[in-house]
Amino acid sequence: MKTDSLRHKALKAVIWNACQKYGSLIIAFGANIILARELSAEDYGLIGLLTVFIAIANSITESGFSSALIQKKDITQTEYCTVFLWNIGVAVILYTLIFVFAPQLGKYFDNPLLSPILRIQGIVIIINALCTIQTTRLTKQLDFKALAIRNLIATSVGSAIGISLVLLDYGVWGLVWQAIANSIVGCLLLWYVSKWRPQWIFSCSAFKGMFKFGSYIFLSGICNTIYLNIQSFIIGKVFSVKDLGYYSQAKRLEQVPVEGTSAVLSQVLFPIYSSIADNRQRHIEAVRKNIKIITYITFPIMVLLIVIAHPLIVGLFTDKWEPSVPMLQILCIVGMFSPVNVANTEIFRAIGAGLLYFNLQTIKRVVGLIFILASVPFGLYPMLWTIAGMSIITYMMNLYCTNRYFGYSYSKQLKDIIPNFLLSVSVGVLVALILHYLNLDSDIIKIICGIAMYLGLYAGISAAFNMAAPKLILSFRKH
Repeated sequence: MKTDSLRHKALKAVIWNACQKYGSLIIAFGANIILARELSAEDYGLIGLLTVFIAIANSITESGFSSALIQKKDITQTEYCTVFLWNIGVAVILYTLIFVFAPQLGKYFDNPLLSPILRIQGIVIIINALCTIQTTRLTKQLDFKALAIRNLIATSVGSAIGISLVLLDYGVWGLVWQAIANSIVGCLLLWYVSKWRPQWIFSCSAFKGMFKFGSYIFLSGICNTIYLNIQSFIIGKVFSVKDLGYYSQAKRLEQVPVEGTSAVLSQVLFPIYSSIADNRQRHIEAVRKNIKIITYITFPIMVLLIVIAHPLIVGLFTDKWEPSVPMLQILCIVGMFSPVNVANTEIFRAIGAGLLYFNLQTIKRVVGLIFILASVPFGLYPMLWTIAGMSIITYMMNLYCTNRYFGYSYSKQLKDIIPNFLLSVSVGVLVALILHYLNLDSDIIKIICGIAMYLGLYAGISAAFNMAAPKLILSFRKH
């Protein structure tokens, strides 16, 4: 009964969290089609630079305490209030620093518009800090229905405001106010949905207790955030803001499936894995099932995006965005391994191995950063190919740790993912050849035919070979 209850909660959580993430991303994707037709690559490049600083500030503000709260079995009001006050205090300090140093950043990137935009959009750091505990509590309770409704409404309102302002010729400010409106609406909805309210309580002993675990998650989170965002920083500074705009657009497209899957996994798997962390065999079985399902879904999506990248970008965003095509195709290689890397590393967070998690993440990111910086003198595309290569190397490093410290062996994990990889790539090559020889004129027809052929062949071949992942997906439905 306990197993069935957890399975039911897990399935419900996955469904609602998928609705939340994919729904929000699809709404944002639809808005982006309109916005990209009106705005320039430079506009998107400018927002790409802002994202670097805001992402790092958000990571510092959270400080790893959300993970500590989720991982801990029994949480008191004192602990919640302590983390809430800490988050707010850090957020205010970071926003003040951003406000003060914004003009210097504008000069550094030789773009005076960066300063006022950063000062305005930076307010989302404080807004996000105001609702971190509400999000953490709902996540811990696996109440992703409330989070889904909140995100869908906030994204819809933000997108509507952004589109309206851009159509009224406010340019890049439309993207700025889109982000701010999204955060404000989302925060208000979370305070409405969550009945938890803070008190002016700060306990040094509670802080120290959570800091032991949270500090490692915090440091590894900072390393990860810097690593993921340093790419945009380098492109914007070493190459050009316009190149960063093309890269940002490609990244947005790649993130529609990848960010949704990774976020769903991170938010859902962590609390679920934490609840069964004491039963190692059961934990391993759950991870194996998830890896099979994850790769069965994400591998074909990424390969399909590689195949239809050109008609997708040119057909939807116009040919002014054509330089984003090869960037998207390279990023899709990264996207193939991102969710499976998340699934592997969530294991160590869930079992409370904060130090191991920190060491693993830090080593991966330091090695990755060294290789990326070494590739910069060779040009933009060698750097992007290095990033793609590092995603594979990162997976191999994760594989080593899950084998040594968790018991999920190399042979078992490779056996779980290789069939899905080979099927995805084989179908992708076949569909690419068919589209090439069909020589269709319309980009929209190419997209539709490519998707239909790929999904049909993928589903048909997987059924013919009686692959494991579809059975696992159906077994979840039965419960």
